[in-house]
Parts: sequence; structure tokens; C-alpha cells
Amino acid sequence: MARKRNGWGLIGTGRIAEDRVLPGINACEVNRLAAVCSRDPARAGAFAAKFGAARAYTNYDEMLRDPGVTVVAIHTPNSQHAEQAIAAARAGKHVFCDKPMATSVADAERMVRECERAGVKLGINFHNRCMPCFVETRRLIEAGEIGEPQMAQFEASPGARPGARLATWRVDAGLAGLGTTYSIGVHVYDILRFLVGSEVTTVSAFFDTAPGVMEEVNLSLLRFANGVLAQFSVHEQTPCPHNDFVIYGSRGRILGRGLTRSRAGGELLVTGAGGRTRATAYPAINAHAECVAAFSRALAEGRDPVPSGIDGLRSVQLTDAMARSAREGVHVRLAA
Repeated sequence: MARKRNGWGLIGTGRIAEDRVLPGINACEVNRLAAVCSRDPARAGAFAAKFGAARAYTNYDEMLRDPGVTVVAIHTPNSQHAEQAIAAARAGKHVFCDKPMATSVADAERMVRECERAGVKLGINFHNRCMPCFVETRRLIEAGEIGEPQMAQFEASPGARPGARLATWRVDAGLAGLGTTYSIGVHVYDILRFLVGSEVTTVSAFFDTAPGVMEEVNLSLLRFANGVLAQFSVHEQTPCPHNDFVIYGSRGRILGRGLTRSRAGGELLVTGAGGRTRATAYPAINAHAECVAAFSRALAEGRDPVPSGIDGLRSVQLTDAMARSAREGVHVRLAA
């Protein structure tokens, strides 16, 4: 008997949706693109034609009434995610939500609760988890190749982009919530949590702006429950970033050169207990497509998706703590 395919409906027709998510939906063998939704009729029609969607909508509620749509991909401004996800859950649709999952802890908790109540799956587009370099890094850590992880340093940045963000909703606090912390930072915070398998217990953050102004630099220190200490730098202000990461263990280290931005390739260098280093090159991939495929196969096989709504909630709890730390100048402890 043929396996039932996931009928995807997508809301939000921005660049990421066009370049990465929609191609990913179509590339996965268990999917079909049932519908796209945009407030702009011409844009909705153009996307439907380009990607082979059966229907184009300008009204989200109408798309949710479409019986051919069984899962909704949400790629709209951050502050809209919660209500759109909850509406999808109440309509009986699974939800694949872009990051950040929500702009408040309360909204993130509501999303998890409503999806559980409706019996639908909730996944988050933390696509860095699907990058082969991070899959390998996690395997190496779990195998004990560098001993017990002790300390980590991450930088992630597209480089200086003067004026590039001014034409987007990402500089509108009402729509975006936070600046660089949400547009870039959430990916690297999630990936280290994924790599070391532990939760953040304490955060101290510094933003480059006064409270209420969208930050372009976030420098943060984190302590994890398993004792790992981490330094993070995410920014959109300084040219020529390295986009490197390093994880130090009790018997070695893992260094990733140019690997914290999924659109660029890089190199993983592993130094073991004997002091010898081996290097592996990783080309750029469409990590969004890999994340879509992982979620799609989980739905088709009746499994819980990874990353899940709980992963999204933990990220929102962390970024909320960062904002409080930067605003009040204090260390913030996260609830266990």
C-alpha cells in the first residue's frame, strides 16, 4: 500500500521560503505542496505557479479549511508565529514553524500546549542540526573522542550589512521582537544545546544598544547544567567574521572553521588525546531542506519530530533570559 503523503501549506513568501523551504518541501518524496498563502494575490499566484502548489490563498483561515493541507509551514514575522500555529493546531494541521518559535515564553508555552491538545506535531526550523558537520560533531562528543566537553566558543555573523535590514520587518520591534539575537543567534544557541546534550542554567548577556532598540550585537556567556561554559558572539555590524566554533574537551578539541553559517562551507578539525589533528571539509548544503525532510519523514512514520516544540520553547526561554540580562545588567538563572 502506498504511504500517504504530507500535504503542505505554506504561509509567508519571503526569500528563505522561496530559496530554501519550498524547494525542500518539493524535494522530499513523502510530500506534496498543496497550497501557499500570501496577502499579495500576485505573489501567492506566482509562488503557486513556480513551485507547483495546487492552490494559492490570500486568507490564512481559508487555507486552514483546505482538506488537502495536513501540515502548515509558518514563515512569517516572528510575532505572528504563535497565533498562526495555534490556529493551525485547532484546525488539525501539523505545524513546522520558523525560528524563533515565538517572541515570548508565554506564547511558546501556549503553542506547545495547543499542539499537544490537538494531537498534532510541532517542529521548529533549527536547520543547523541537519548540517553534516554538526551531526558529526555530536557523534564525536558522544563517542568521547575529546573527553568530557568543558568549554565552547561560537561566532555567527553574515558580516556588516549597513542598511540591509532597514527594508525588512526585522527592524520593527513589534514584528521581530529582538534583532540579531532572533535572526541569527537562536541557531547557534540551539546547536550547542544539541551538541552537549544539556540545558542552560545561567546566562549573562550584553547588547550593543539601549533597552528597546533592536540590537545588532549580542555577546553572551552561558553555563550549562553539565558544567560546560560557553561564549557566544552574534552580530551584523562587523566585517570579515570567522564564523568559527571550538569545543574544548578534557582530552582534545573540535574546531569548526567557517561552519556556523549554513550557507557557506568550511572545515572541521578534530584534535584527539594524542595531539594529532585530522581535517574534514564540508560543502555548503540546503540545511533548511534537510530539516523539512526530517520533519516530513517523522510525520509520515508517526514519530515525534526533532527539533520539536520543546526545543523551540527552550530557545525562547533562553533568549528571554538574555534580553533580561542585557536590560538589567544581571546574571539570569533559568528554571530547571
